Amino acid sequence: MNRLPQKKKRGDPILAEDWNTLLDAIAARTPRPGTGLELIASSGGFAYSQPSNLIIPRQSLPPFAVIGIEKQEGGAGDTYQVIIKEGWVIERKPKTEDHPAVKFHMPKSGSGEDGVTLDTIPRPKIEMKIGDTLWCTFKTDMMGEITEEPEMKVTSEDEDGVHYAPVDPEGSGIDGDYAVKILKLEDDEGTPKVKVYQQSDIEHWAQLWTGENLGSGGRVYKEHKESENIFKFRSVRGDYGIQEAETSDEVELDFWGKNVGEGCPVWVEPTDDEGQPEDDPPDGPAKFRSIAGRESQPQIQVECEAANPGDPLPETIRVVGNSVDGAILLDDDGTTTELARWQDGLVTTPGENTLKVEEFKVCVNGYPETRKFVVVP
Repeated sequence: MNRLPQKKKRGDPILAEDWNTLLDAIAARTPRPGTGLELIASSGGFAYSQPSNLIIPRQSLPPFAVIGIEKQEGGAGDTYQVIIKEGWVIERKPKTEDHPAVKFHMPKSGSGEDGVTLDTIPRPKIEMKIGDTLWCTFKTDMMGEITEEPEMKVTSEDEDGVHYAPVDPEGSGIDGDYAVKILKLEDDEGTPKVKVYQQSDIEHWAQLWTGENLGSGGRVYKEHKESENIFKFRSVRGDYGIQEAETSDEVELDFWGKNVGEGCPVWVEPTDDEGQPEDDPPDGPAKFRSIAGRESQPQIQVECEAANPGDPLPETIRVVGNSVDGAILLDDDGTTTELARWQDGLVTTPGENTLKVEEFKVCVNGYPETRKFVVVP
C-alpha cells in the first residue's frame, strides 16, 4: 500500500519524489464504487448508494465476511475494531424425538450477559490485533448436541478442540469443545490484511452412536478407538466342536462332530433322504445314541442314575453285571474243590471250565442204579 511522504519542517524543500508519493497515496485512497454502486461526494465525506433503477441484482456478503475494520484510537498498540456479517451455527439432530430436527444458533460476541449476537444492529465490534485469529467456539455434550450458545473468541495462538465421544459399553463418553477458525489479521506493511478461513454457515452434525452388549456370555463389542474414531467388535469364530458359517444376514454356529474308531457310532450324523451325509443339516440339536443294557437275559447292565433324587447325573457311565455271585464246589473225600466261580454274573475261574453231566451205573445196596454226575474234563 502506498505511504504518505514524510512530514516536512518549515523551510524544507518539497522534492518531486515527495510530491509524486503524495499523489500516489491520494490515488490509492480515493474511493471507487464497485459494481452496482455509485459514489456520492459531500463536505462530510463519501457515501455509496445503489441506484433504484439498477438492473444488476444486489450482491450480498457471505456469512462471517468482514464488513469493516477501524483502528481503535487510544488503544494499546495497533488495535482494530472488526465488524463481520452474521452467520449461523446449524445443528442437525438425528434423534427422531427432537423438535426441531434442525436448530439454528446465532453466535455472540462477548461472554455471559455482556454477549451480543452478531445480528444485532448496530453490529458488535470485535477487538483484534495484527496476528490475532477470530474463532467461533461452541460446546457439546457426549452425544454431540450443542449445550451452550456459540461465542466468538479472539486468540493469538491456535485453539485446540475436543471431539465428543458417546457412551459405549466399555466406558463413559466425552463432552465436545469445538473451535472453527473464521479469519486472521495479518500484517501488510503496517496495515491489517484479512486472511479468510470461513465464509459460510457452520454445519454441526451430531453423529449419535451408543452400544450395549445384551445378555450374558462373550461380549461382541470390544472398544472405541478414540484416536481413530473406530468402534471395534469381536469376531465370532467356532472353536473345538463348533463350526461357524457366514450367511447374508447371520453368523451360524453348527455342531461339528465325528465318530472315530471301530464299533457302533455314538453321534448320529445327519443324512438326507438317500442316506448320504447332509452338507447343510436343518436347525436342531445334535443327536447321540444312548448306551443301554441288554433287554433279554440282562446279564450286562448300564448304570447312569443319580444316587439320590435331585442329584446330578454322575460323570461316568458304568457297564456292570447282574450282581449275582456263585460257585460250583466238589466235595471229594472231605476235600472241597472249586470247579467254577462267577462274580457279578461273569465267570472268574481261570482256564477252561466246561462241565459235563454224564450217567453212570452204580451199585446201591447190592442193586444196580443209574445216576448222573458232573464230570470235570
